Amino acid sequence: MIKISPDNISEVFDEHSNAVFRVALSVVRNREEAQDIVMDTFMELIKQPRIFEDSGHLRAWLIRTGGNKSINVVKSARMRRSIPLDEILEGSLTAPVTESERDLLDMVMRLPDKLKSTVYMFYYEDMPAAEIAQALGISENTVYKRLERGRKLLKINLEEEAI
Repeated sequence: MIKISPDNISEVFDEHSNAVFRVALSVVRNREEAQDIVMDTFMELIKQPRIFEDSGHLRAWLIRTGGNKSINVVKSARMRRSIPLDEILEGSLTAPVTESERDLLDMVMRLPDKLKSTVYMFYYEDMPAAEIAQALGISENTVYKRLERGRKLLKINLEEEAI
């Protein structure tokens, strides 16, 4: 059991803030907005302390909360603008190294939101399907179906670029 308190909040932040940031960045595509979402997510955790079964449960709650906050920001009027992918990747913690990795991440980021978040969590965050399901509030079968659809769309996009 993990109980959030002033004594352990900095450890929790150090351990999980990067994951929340990357998920938020994958949705909002803006570094500053993603940082704000991380802070909002941890502020919610501090305001209403909860007891978590284990570290995985805590991580899932943080990712789900951060993801929901990210979606709310994208739907808001202040995010009705476009940010170039190069600008996003310059400050990203997991910026791809090669041009082909950049191109692939660009394709992932162009997937529909439901597929994008699932594919990103699975391949870039190395989260197992069960953890993704818990974080997104969906069934594990839905995770596998979204991964299948995401891979199919990526394959189509890769084939189109090769032609």
